[in-house]
Amino acid sequence: MKSLAIRPAIATGLLLLVPLVMTTLDRAKPAGDGWHWGPLDFVAMGVLLFGAGLAYEYFAARLGNRRHRTILGVALMCAVLAIWVELAVGGISQLVGHALGSGAA
Repeated sequence: MKSLAIRPAIATGLLLLVPLVMTTLDRAKPAGDGWHWGPLDFVAMGVLLFGAGLAYEYFAARLGNRRHRTILGVALMCAVLAIWVELAVGGISQLVGHALGSGAA
């Protein structure tokens, strides 16, 4: 029996290599210019990516239809991107605040 956690763990590790290399290369740049990920940033993104990958593996194994698996993958990717944008720059809350602020005026 194949473990559900192997592919998400490998994919998470490979994806996190990109910001690790960029953070290492940009360490001499001032804050706000380039990549500046701290240890907590790597932990948060690792948990987010691994959790999404694990959720996909778990639910996709129970879906027989390829179309349903594709819809599941797109939905999880949208959720990950929305959470990432919120954690990185507060984009979702800024958008909601702007929409609520301009609607009340």
